Amino acid sequence: MGKCAQFPLHLWLDEAMEGPIPSTILRNSVVVATGAWVLIKLQPVFTLSPFASSAMITIGAVTALGGSLIAIAQIDMKRCLSYSVSAYMGLVFIAVGTQQDEAALLLVLSHALSAALLVMATGGVIWNSITQNVTQLGGLWSRRPISGLAYVVGTLGLIGLPPLGGFWAMLELADTLWGTQPILLGVVIVVNALTAFGLTREFGLIWGGKSKQMSERSPEVSWQMILPMVILFGFVLHLPLVLQSFSLLPNWAMINKDVALLLIWSSIFGCSLSAVIYLGNVIPKPLRLPFKPLQNLLAYDFYTPKIYKGSIVLGVDLISKLTDIVDRFVIDGIVNLVGLISLGGGEGLKYSNSGQTQFYALTVLLGVGVLGAFVTWQFWGSQFLDLMSASMSMLAIPE
Repeated sequence: MGKCAQFPLHLWLDEAMEGPIPSTILRNSVVVATGAWVLIKLQPVFTLSPFASSAMITIGAVTALGGSLIAIAQIDMKRCLSYSVSAYMGLVFIAVGTQQDEAALLLVLSHALSAALLVMATGGVIWNSITQNVTQLGGLWSRRPISGLAYVVGTLGLIGLPPLGGFWAMLELADTLWGTQPILLGVVIVVNALTAFGLTREFGLIWGGKSKQMSERSPEVSWQMILPMVILFGFVLHLPLVLQSFSLLPNWAMINKDVALLLIWSSIFGCSLSAVIYLGNVIPKPLRLPFKPLQNLLAYDFYTPKIYKGSIVLGVDLISKLTDIVDRFVIDGIVNLVGLISLGGGEGLKYSNSGQTQFYALTVLLGVGVLGAFVTWQFWGSQFLDLMSASMSMLAIPE
């Protein structure tokens, strides 16, 4: 849950987006995938517990739906992508929970390539722009055509549109859910539509529309950043051919046409609705929902940061203050008390020093005697107590 940024352990991925662009690329594509890889490897163990499988499916479904909704309400480029990553990893949780290891591996592979390409495309905009607020950008298609085209291909590779990899991965997952768990199939379809809507929204706000003050002078980045983007561009486009060479793609005649159409139409619906809103001038932007508390709920990440501050962060803070008080007044107090006793004893011995050897010998002898009595108390102490008890009984006066 933590490595794949699942609810409620997803905040680290959002906060880690403050790092440099190369680390963001690796974090969104590789780091979260390592958690999914461990999850897939442990799938035979999870199947031994129906509760574990059900919990995994529930966590994945909640994260997939919640992350997709939150991504739509964000205005930071990296935050939009980070919540989409959590949503996609939620689909991996569903795949592992329903014992579909091959679908989970296809989801991880297609997501890693497409998510890295999306971060590269937006990272170039962040690199030489003053802001990464999507509401302050726009009109970059004429100035950054290569980055814009890479973003489009990354989006198509992530959603359920043929023939790119995301379609085959989701088809593998949805086909199994068709006859067994239709509710989870609905979750996959809805998440696919929301992901398409959110990614198209980000494209429209960055590359569509007219140029704004922050994007009027925003040229394409240098070739050192364009070259790896174009190489990854080719990998995303040729991923279906790679999968076909390893016989990992189903035959067109054997696929479930209903499931494929559901995925395709949900992708088209999400992209089209978002394009009408964010690429057209019919609806004023920024878009405001009629129910403001719902918009705030999505914009503020279901208030998860506030819940963390009021629970975990507050608890750690109180424990830290308590340990500080114990350290200052108890631990330091004991140490200071020992130091004062030593200091007072030293001062007392300094003025009582006579310089006579026999006095020193008597002091050492008394100290050794007291120490020996203390050490050997368990041997002679019980006999001494018995002797004292017998003596008291002999001296007792009868009534």
